[in-house]
Amino acid sequence: MPDTIPSTGRRVVVHPDGRVGTESFEITRPGPGQVLVETVRTLISAGTELGNQEQHRTGDYIPGYSNTGRILALGDDSGEYVVGDRVLSLGHHASHVTVSTAPQSLAPLPKGVSFDDGAYGVLGSVSMHGVRKARLELGELAAITGMGLVGQLALQLAARSGCELLVAVDLSAARLETAAASGATHTLQADDDLRSRVAAITHDRGLDVAIEASGYPDILPVLFDVARIGGRIMALGSIWHRKVEVDFMDFHQKELTLVGCHQPKCPTTATPAWPWTQQYNRRQVLKMIERGELDVARLTTHRLPCTEAAEAYRLLRHERDKALGVLLTWD
Repeated sequence: MPDTIPSTGRRVVVHPDGRVGTESFEITRPGPGQVLVETVRTLISAGTELGNQEQHRTGDYIPGYSNTGRILALGDDSGEYVVGDRVLSLGHHASHVTVSTAPQSLAPLPKGVSFDDGAYGVLGSVSMHGVRKARLELGELAAITGMGLVGQLALQLAARSGCELLVAVDLSAARLETAAASGATHTLQADDDLRSRVAAITHDRGLDVAIEASGYPDILPVLFDVARIGGRIMALGSIWHRKVEVDFMDFHQKELTLVGCHQPKCPTTATPAWPWTQQYNRRQVLKMIERGELDVARLTTHRLPCTEAAEAYRLLRHERDKALGVLLTWD
């Protein structure tokens, strides 16, 4: 390798017993259609990463998929990119990542978007996929349950759709305060009597659409109850094999629609029926951040050096009133 490329880097690793640390690894030269990125920031996706840590495994787990940095080296056929370009990628929590130049894996950072803010581009596209599938209409009554990063980003996107009501639901008062500043017309504690509260807010009409972003299915029977006849429920948060018993009689009688919104299933090739590809959504989120239409800076609560990844996960798991957007720094 050229002298400008280090031989080893550092990355976050989660061991089978749940311990989190960092380890060294060998940096490899990018192959055809790849680039080597020197990381500046990575954003923790709490739902995916904490959920993955809870699954039984026998080997180490290398987390992360929201990475911003500068291109350090190019493989053959690297297309539009040059050394020094600022980019967003699906790279892990690591000092250096080798990633494909495929549009769904790599995107240029606009000049007006910082490495901190740009790291929200991937989770923003997750939220955008769910909001698109919800097909929100002007004047609708909507709710989003779960005010983690995906829910907060979905709320900001939904707030631009012209909903008459936009209700944010969460257990954390601090996260609900953030939601109120981001466009929620009403905020509700998840342990309140949601059925009566939603009935009062909607004057017994019920919700047109609910976007479930918490990943906890216990809320689904409640959402079935508070939806209007013909209402839509979008399952955006990762369930992680959590189970709940559901009586589908109300679901049937109200002719509800339940839609799974799993962003990796978003197409990477546009069609007339669905032109909103992963790469389109990702670049659109970055444009909206640059134009100030998405405020992701207010979501960032912590910036920690990569060596404190274990503390970052602890904060997200046990101090939800304090931690929301947690960035790891690599520079």
